[in-house]
Amino acid sequence: MPNPAFIVDGHTEQCFISQICPGKPIQRTNLNGKNVTVSAIAKKVASMIRLFGNRHYPIIVLIDKEDRINTIDNICDELHKLLLEEGIVNLDIRIGVADRMIENWIVADYKLIGNIQDKPEETDGLRGSAVIKKNLGSYNKVIDGVKLLLSINKTVVYQNSNSFKCFIDKLENTDCGYVDFQK
Repeated sequence: MPNPAFIVDGHTEQCFISQICPGKPIQRTNLNGKNVTVSAIAKKVASMIRLFGNRHYPIIVLIDKEDRINTIDNICDELHKLLLEEGIVNLDIRIGVADRMIENWIVADYKLIGNIQDKPEETDGLRGSAVIKKNLGSYNKVIDGVKLLLSINKTVVYQNSNSFKCFIDKLENTDCGYVDFQK
């Protein structure tokens, strides 16, 4: 029986995950930003995994791509490799990367924040928080971000955001009811 735990990079992600997978442990790295290296993230994630003490399966990691030039797949591979080097072996580690930031998942359901005719062709890679603020007039990452994330049409976002699709697919078989929607 799965007993997942989550490691995320910020407060918005922590609040969001606590709503979509209630009762599951969630730890924050507090290592987000364009200057944070994947190596630094790996060291912090590895120490948090050790604190979980093999009580959770799988461990799901969610970070933002930020301005990193590598692809999401490359970042996932690099983080996984670095975790192995940190001694994190024989565990089901599932890594998700929001492209560029978790707000891009909101922008992928553009109807939620603006006129659908103005929707950008590609929403992954944008500065999602800036797009939301421009469309709504103001934006508080934690308060508005979580509320908007919980309001998205998951089917639409799954179709429009490759990074959301990859993350949702990694939540399969985790006893997280959030993934039960028409894909």
